[in-house]
Amino acid sequence: MPIFMEGEAGEAIYFVKQGKVKIFKNTQDGKEHIIHIMTEGEVFAEACLFSNSRYPANAEAIEDSEVLMIKNKDIEELILKQPTIGIEIIKVMAKRLMMVSKQIEYLALQDAYGKTASLLIKLIKDEGLPLKDGIKLKTSFSRQEMGNMVGLSRETFTRALSKLRQDKAIEIDKDEIIIISVNKLKSWVQ
Repeated sequence: MPIFMEGEAGEAIYFVKQGKVKIFKNTQDGKEHIIHIMTEGEVFAEACLFSNSRYPANAEAIEDSEVLMIKNKDIEELILKQPTIGIEIIKVMAKRLMMVSKQIEYLALQDAYGKTASLLIKLIKDEGLPLKDGIKLKTSFSRQEMGNMVGLSRETFTRALSKLRQDKAIEIDKDEIIIISVNKLKSWVQ
C-alpha cells in the first residue's frame, strides 16, 4: 500500500509502529531500486523536515503495517518547546546519512558477488541474528527484491548466490539461505 510517491510535497515524517515499509526509486527504464526496508521503530522521510522539499523517493507498506505520520509544522513547533527533540532528530538524520554513505560505497565499489555477500550480512544483522557459521536466514524478500536492494537484476543476483554456494560460503534451501562460512562470505566483500 503506497504511503507517498516521489515528487509529492514532503509535508510530514513517518514512524513505523508495526510492519515493514519499502523505500524505493524507479529508474527511467522502469526498474525498481530498493533504498531501504524500514522496520518497527524506524523513522523515514526526515529528509524533507525543515526544507519544504518534495519526497525524494517512494514509500510503500510491504506487509500489514501501522505507520504514524507527524506533520513537519507540528514537529517544528514541538522542537521550539522541547529542544532535546531536535537533537534526537539530528542523531537520526546523521545515522541515516552514514547508512546512505555505506550503501553508495558498496554499490559503487563492489562487484555482484560482493554486493550479494554484503546484503546477506546486512540482512542477518537486520534480523538481529548473530553472524556465525550455520546461521539460517529466512527472508520474505524475493530474489528480485534482494537484487533491487543492491542494484542487481534478479538474474545477476541469482548467479551471485550460485557462485557463493559453489564457494561453500552459503547453502540454499527453498526460502532459507544458510551461512556455511562467515569468513568465506566476508572474503567476497572488498
